[in-house]
Amino acid sequence: MSIGGTRSAGAGRWVLYGPVMTGGWELVACRIEIEAGAIAAVLPGGSREGADLVVDDGWIIPGLIDLQVNGAGGVDLASDEKPCFAVAEVARVLARHGVTGFCPTVVTSPPEVILSRLGVYGPKPHPGGAESLGAHLEGPFLSPQRPGVHEPSHLRLPDPLEIEDWIQSGPPAIVTLAPELPGGLEAVDRLVRAGVLVSLGHSIADADDALAALAAGARMGTHLFNAMPPLHHRHPGLVGALLASDALVSLIADGVHIDPLVVELAVRAAGVGRVALVSDALAAADAPPGEVSLGGQSVVSDGVSVRRQDGTLAGSSLLLDGCLRNAVRWLPWLSPAQVVRMATQTPAEALGGSVAARKGRIESGYDADLAILNYGWQVVGTVVRGEVVYRDRGFL
Repeated sequence: MSIGGTRSAGAGRWVLYGPVMTGGWELVACRIEIEAGAIAAVLPGGSREGADLVVDDGWIIPGLIDLQVNGAGGVDLASDEKPCFAVAEVARVLARHGVTGFCPTVVTSPPEVILSRLGVYGPKPHPGGAESLGAHLEGPFLSPQRPGVHEPSHLRLPDPLEIEDWIQSGPPAIVTLAPELPGGLEAVDRLVRAGVLVSLGHSIADADDALAALAAGARMGTHLFNAMPPLHHRHPGLVGALLASDALVSLIADGVHIDPLVVELAVRAAGVGRVALVSDALAAADAPPGEVSLGGQSVVSDGVSVRRQDGTLAGSSLLLDGCLRNAVRWLPWLSPAQVVRMATQTPAEALGGSVAARKGRIESGYDADLAILNYGWQVVGTVVRGEVVYRDRGFL
């Protein structure tokens, strides 16, 4: 691979050339023309003459989109005292891993903590890093019977006044909640009317509860199989209702949260258009093993898994590019381009609106958000809105 100069959004027209994976398809030898941070043209079979970046031994894919990121590089988004700086630092770490868009995630926290972060974690670019696509509130309206690592003392029932405060402060992009809680369906309805993606998780919902929430407008399940009762053939519960519906589901393909065979089960059941790979990354991701914070709690990473001192599994130490590499290995019956879709187009479509209309695909009119991979599926370059924000000097 070779690159001539460093380009930035708005710095004029520039060109990439190489094999492309987008929309579940692989297109060999494409000329991608970028102007003012957007893709101006994609020309399959176009000339490589005059290209600023030529990819000869890898692929160009849409930038990865992660719907659930609690932190990275030693920074926890729920507890850092300077959230503005925290989200910018996490954004820079993510860009080194091919992530161009993400939802900064706040675990169950006191009301004032959530409010202090909604505006800061709203949709916005971060210079040199991935773009925030809006906050993901994972809690606080979760089942006390399936809290996972969430602090039980901060769990609470859905509160219409608290939800109104969220909406007035800047609506989150995603809210994960347990629909069976008193007031749960009303919360789903209000959030959906405010344009929020409601995801079901940390829940003991039975199938009827889940189907009622889906009918009320919920459209996703958070880290399927984790923090919910297992699928049973006579009691399908939340897992069964989600898989049997049209809802999307997110999966943590880190090799710790769910077995690779269960990842295959979910993908075969739902299809690549309904499965979004997520990292659920913690501050431990892209950081040395040891103790890190999660929403004010202490959790410990051994470099593979992250757990509370009592052994409770927390989020992941693996970022989304690592989950993508796992999925490519575990799902050989899918084409690589189909696997890429689950970390790009599918999460963009989950968020809907302007995100779905401008991110997750390599097409004319879309944002020039790109990740460049070598044949080992390692990220060697990242472009966010036309700006090269990361380049591996060994390759580019």
